[in-house]
Amino acid sequence: MRAVIDTNVLISGFISSRSSPAKVVDLWIAGKFEPVVCRGIIEEYSSVLIRDRFSVLGSVEERLDALSKLLSLGHVVLVAPQQKLDVIKDDPKDNIFLECAVEGRCKLIVSDDRHLLGLKEYTGIKIVDAKEFLNLIQTF
Repeated sequence: MRAVIDTNVLISGFISSRSSPAKVVDLWIAGKFEPVVCRGIIEEYSSVLIRDRFSVLGSVEERLDALSKLLSLGHVVLVAPQQKLDVIKDDPKDNIFLECAVEGRCKLIVSDDRHLLGLKEYTGIKIVDAKEFLNLIQTF
């Protein structure tokens, strides 16, 4: 099963080892689903991860190294979205997650972002929080 993981879920998973987002990251590492990313999402992951407030996770180099290792796993799918979307008007940068999910033919987007979660679904792609993802992944 393919899924796009929003930045907030990934970063939360790095920070809190017992949270639902951490379990999503664990499933990513274990290869229990195919994470789909694109250049724009990777750039966002990186730019957020290097913020000073995440220094608890180590040096900038250590944080980027951890991200690089996660992205280099063999089951990670890299796509190049061909279609620009303008679905989320209140926070247009969130459209990249939709674009990536469409291009990657994903079943799910996992997010804690209210703009994305408010959609609930886009062209058959369910938008769920980390806890719901953990419940759904057992059925796939």
